[in-house]
Amino acid sequence: MKILLLAMPDAANNFHRIIKVPNLGLCSLAAQLDSHEVKVVDLVLVHKNIRSWLTEFLREFTPDLVGVSSMSFQYQSAREVMAICRACAPAAKIVLGGYHASLAHAEITEGSPPPFDFLIRGEGELALPALVQALEGARSWDSVPGLSWPSAGGFVHNPKGELLDLRLLPLPNRNARVLDHFTYFNRKMDCVETSRGCTMPCTFCSITGMYGASFRCYGIDRVIADLKELKRRGAQSVLLVDDNITLEPARFSRLCEAIIGERLDSMEYLVQASVAGIVSDPELIPLMARANFRMVFLGIEAVQAKTLALFQKGDIRQKTEQAVRLLREHEIAVMGGFIIGNPDDGPEEVREVFRAAKRLRIDLPYVQCVTPYPGTRMRAELLEAGLVVNPDDLKRYTGFICNVRTRHLTQGQLNRLMNWENIKIFFSPSMFVGNYFVRKREKGALKVLLNNFELLRGWFTGDQYRSRHTF
Repeated sequence: MKILLLAMPDAANNFHRIIKVPNLGLCSLAAQLDSHEVKVVDLVLVHKNIRSWLTEFLREFTPDLVGVSSMSFQYQSAREVMAICRACAPAAKIVLGGYHASLAHAEITEGSPPPFDFLIRGEGELALPALVQALEGARSWDSVPGLSWPSAGGFVHNPKGELLDLRLLPLPNRNARVLDHFTYFNRKMDCVETSRGCTMPCTFCSITGMYGASFRCYGIDRVIADLKELKRRGAQSVLLVDDNITLEPARFSRLCEAIIGERLDSMEYLVQASVAGIVSDPELIPLMARANFRMVFLGIEAVQAKTLALFQKGDIRQKTEQAVRLLREHEIAVMGGFIIGNPDDGPEEVREVFRAAKRLRIDLPYVQCVTPYPGTRMRAELLEAGLVVNPDDLKRYTGFICNVRTRHLTQGQLNRLMNWENIKIFFSPSMFVGNYFVRKREKGALKVLLNNFELLRGWFTGDQYRSRHTF
């Protein structure tokens, strides 16, 4: 069977000049389909004139099955991509997977016929090969775990399968990629997954909706084998895409030691981490520095006790100060994640987040508005409180467009305040003094400035984070 796997072009950040990230999950799926002809296309690299590019590609490669992966904010793009595939490859079956399919399956399979034939909920590494077997007549539809399939009375939703034993998964098949020029500051980059899931109870997060409160790990040897493959392929930067790698700091330390021992520290590493996890072992950050970790996305989220309590994060304010200080001391860049627009936020609460980012000397502040993603407890709570002003237009659910109001700010006031404070901090001279990206990255200052000018343009046009791809 000829199978095409597509990742959407939308990126949920304003840092497209700095980083272009591949969809590793599709390569993991491709590795499970080695008896078939599989091609993986990351449309984030096509970016412009997607319709004409995809139409031409489908003239040369006529798939029997098209798999589309989509987050919630990407679903409108997914619908357009599926329509193109339907028109250009009418005989192909289309299956939708990813977070949005998993967390909003009931809504998108109701009413008028959806643009897909099937939907897979949850992990796809076993479900997609099972669907292929069903298409070939080797098994029944109702035996495919997590499959939603059409019947006379509407879609039938099979029970989700058990969570996978990650130790049994083969290495991702990156050779299936049609496009492969992913970069981080013009350095060739790729992704590796060392664990999956998170057990923390954060109310704004959809990870537990996908995997439940679970944390599963690949073996260290398997991770090292994957890193060796990336080194062979010429990768210079590696993003670890784990949901929360610092849930087990001792294991993370062993991974750092293995990277050093196998001389894989010639590649630089980027990772996201929790504040509490990264400071739980005083030796972890120095060890990360020796293993050539050069950027940490730090989940700070909030700087006020009442907001941390709302998120069920605990009072991590002192640990946040400690984490940022230690990372900077060891020449590791800090990308700080913050969330504003919480129910009780007024102007002062929003401004305090930006003041804290400046005071902490975060190299790249990443301030988002609380977003009512499908499948999160936060969505249910905000809807019940009447604070969601845009429940349905999911393409605006990037985190950088406010879709809520607070008890003290309208949606418009919240958007303007977030934009203005972003502009002030990104154009502050102190933002560039001692900034890791300015000091250490080739053309780093220029790239940060270009992103800031786009932010400024967006503030004046009222379209600060518009989609930058075109169909």
